[in-house]
Amino acid sequence: QASVAPAAQSVGQQSILCFCAPRDDGGVGSIVTFLAWTLGVAALTWTICARCSSKSSDASEDHFIAARALKWYIVAGSLMLTNLSTEQLVGLNGNIFADGCLAGVWWEAGAALAMLITATIVLPRYMTLGLATTSGFLGKRYDSAVRTLVAAVFLVYYVLVLNPTVLYTGALAIRTIFDLDIVPLWVISTVIGLLGAVYALAGGLRAVAISDSLNALGLLAFGLWVPIAALCTLPGGISTLFEDPNVLRSFVATSQVYSEETGSRSWKEPSVPWHVMITGLALSNMYYWSTNQVIVQRVLAAESLAQGQKGVVFAATMKVFGFSFLCMPGLIAIIFVKHGVTINGQVFEVETADQVYPQLVKAVMPTWSLGCFSAVLLGSVLSTFNSALNSAATLFGLEMYKAFVHPEASSRAVVRVSTTFGACAALLSFLIAPQLANVKTIFAWLQQANTVVSVPILTVFVVGILTSLPDAFAAKIGFAVAVVFSIAGQFVPGIHYLHIFFICFCFGVLSMLAVTHVKPLRRLLRGEVPLVPYVDATTDAMVDLSTWAYLPWVVTAILIVLAALVWALQVGESSLFYTFVAMWLATALTLLVLPSRPRTRQTTATTIKAADHVAGPAPDNGIDVLPVARAENGHVYDPGLPRLLGRNTGGVPCEVGGAASPIDKASGPSSPTVATSVKRPKPLHMGASHCTARHGQTIRSGVVDSPLPQLRTQFAPLSAEALRAQRRWAPDGVPALVYSSWAR
Repeated sequence: QASVAPAAQSVGQQSILCFCAPRDDGGVGSIVTFLAWTLGVAALTWTICARCSSKSSDASEDHFIAARALKWYIVAGSLMLTNLSTEQLVGLNGNIFADGCLAGVWWEAGAALAMLITATIVLPRYMTLGLATTSGFLGKRYDSAVRTLVAAVFLVYYVLVLNPTVLYTGALAIRTIFDLDIVPLWVISTVIGLLGAVYALAGGLRAVAISDSLNALGLLAFGLWVPIAALCTLPGGISTLFEDPNVLRSFVATSQVYSEETGSRSWKEPSVPWHVMITGLALSNMYYWSTNQVIVQRVLAAESLAQGQKGVVFAATMKVFGFSFLCMPGLIAIIFVKHGVTINGQVFEVETADQVYPQLVKAVMPTWSLGCFSAVLLGSVLSTFNSALNSAATLFGLEMYKAFVHPEASSRAVVRVSTTFGACAALLSFLIAPQLANVKTIFAWLQQANTVVSVPILTVFVVGILTSLPDAFAAKIGFAVAVVFSIAGQFVPGIHYLHIFFICFCFGVLSMLAVTHVKPLRRLLRGEVPLVPYVDATTDAMVDLSTWAYLPWVVTAILIVLAALVWALQVGESSLFYTFVAMWLATALTLLVLPSRPRTRQTTATTIKAADHVAGPAPDNGIDVLPVARAENGHVYDPGLPRLLGRNTGGVPCEVGGAASPIDKASGPSSPTVATSVKRPKPLHMGASHCTARHGQTIRSGVVDSPLPQLRTQFAPLSAEALRAQRRWAPDGVPALVYSSWAR
């Protein structure tokens, strides 16, 4: 599903987005609205990045993972748009029309299951290790060789396959929308690529994620507009959908499949029969949502585990309803053809399945809206391209250059080198994209490449996450076996490609388990014996690891809504479908208002009087970890985050941001009691620019300004290793920041 989820083998190279040119009376307006939307998103993205986003002093962390500061709604919006592009809108709707039923809905609704697994199982493992790349997990779990191997495979796939394909399909879309046949395809693809490269290389992940979220709002609005406008043209409205329950079913073995050669339908196996949904399709979704760097990178950039989990879960909720604009137009087209619907004096006809979506848009959308619609589609193209380009630059900078070429390189040097690599990768994509016009069946070719890439990667990830004993030697054997079987499977006729995916995955997993547990075989292959079980490190986390408080309840609600969708489609009853819509709407609205706070826990604080002097135990390096709390008028004051803790020098205030009080190392803490109420004073500011310090942000050397004019404290940072060793977790799970010296 690597960003081209359905990838119907029946969809050819000319199927991308064959929109007819806007009519003369609205062409100028379409171009104006197109430019207005595109430039507006760019301007708003720049404004938010420049003025409203927190930044890290670590250049690589700021560029590659947005300083780990993304809120849940940015994560959700970026996930949604990165996953969507023109080939998915056209390809999946074309699949639905060709299948004659909603079997393909599981590319969307089924993805929600993989996303829930990511939020509950996979994401906590990644964030516990403080990762910036998914391949980094393999380095922790196995060794650097496996990590580098997978990172290299990702790099090659993004640069040589995914990015050129996205540019090619996007260029076809723009050229056909605005009737630019006289303009060479390579010119359009290069312009699109340059625009995407600006986001990815100059703005980093922050600019990519913010622009994705803005375009996601437009895609949601225009995407829903198409099926709603189409249903309004039917005499019976939405009730017409339920006249033939067979076209609504999603679990089918055979259906009325459309033949482009004869223009008729006959009973055949659809593109996604029910038996592949529980095998290869489920695994394909797991690869895409749990291991693919392009997708997971924006989740790793969340400011906390709770924020990341809520973002993924909200995106999963939207995927459950995503069939409304990724599948429903294809279904409506079936009804249009069956009833001989006439629009603007012309009978709606479809010659090839790939023409369904563009023809439906042309038929039901106002001419003036095509500009905005095209801009939103361009945004989806840019989202996939710049996300893949940013991920490629991230992998090269952190997994190649920093790991092997220059381990001592500064963060700014890593960003500079990765940006140069990203520029070269973009240029290579510009050269490859026009050549795809010579590929007869671009989506079939892409699906084959995706299978060869994703099966071995998924194999080592799944075994690494679910088990603790298989080591790097077993991972290399499993990876090699999966690659061999994946390549061989492309030459086996008569087997669905998703079954081939599943079979190759099983062989890869079995080979890893055999090499691990069959000792004679392991000795024969010269593997090390005995094996040491792997245990995740617990001191590498960079953000709050507290689980989102409402995660179990929301996951349960989404599963119930998904079951309601399956039931409604299989039965084909309008009342059940309306019930599903109501349940989904209630779940989505509830998610919007639920706070993203972590799971509640009992907060214990030291109750002291205003004149008390409190100091914590001194670690081996002489740094006193001081409780950052004080009592006044019966309330326990929490000065907020970050928590500045330092060396006991005598007479130095124990708080920055609260009332100044001296520290006495000899005095001990009072008995702990449960704080009944907590108040937070004004936020801490640092430096002359008075940038508000963020949760968990590492403040480098500089000057801290307190709201109290009499307090001005300079500090020097500890090394990264010392910070990691001395991290102290506050009651709410946020790491305190420890510094090496304090002075008046």
